[in-house]
Amino acid sequence: MNIYILTFIIIAGICVKNCTAQTVPVTDTLQYLQTLVNNKAYYIGQPFSKLLDSLQIQIKCFSPITDIPHYKNKETATSFGFYLSQTPDDFYLSYPRLRISWQPYLDATLSDILWRNNNGGGWSPSVEAFYTTAIITDIKIRE
Repeated sequence: MNIYILTFIIIAGICVKNCTAQTVPVTDTLQYLQTLVNNKAYYIGQPFSKLLDSLQIQIKCFSPITDIPHYKNKETATSFGFYLSQTPDDFYLSYPRLRISWQPYLDATLSDILWRNNNGGGWSPSVEAFYTTAIITDIKIRE
């Protein structure tokens, strides 16, 4: 009987240790983002939802990027931030950010509407739904 109790306590201790190890908060955003970039091969060619599901920090804002001058309706990449600026004076706090490139390109007209409808780029369920199936081709850090 004592063996069963001892075994249960050891297993419970291991489970509690593993569970708490996975809930350690991110204290250095830049270092965490560098880890994602270092492991970007895991996400390239995958839908954005795969990266989103693994993020340990919450996206707060987004900014569509149109890099091709003659195709302003094509969103080639998106910048994702983890702080939503409340005033122009604290905009610098929205960095570092992740820059995710897409293939095929996304509809910049739709993302612009989402950007305007969400207080200038705030993250929302409708924004998440727009990006969730987009295919990642590259991940970089914007500092």
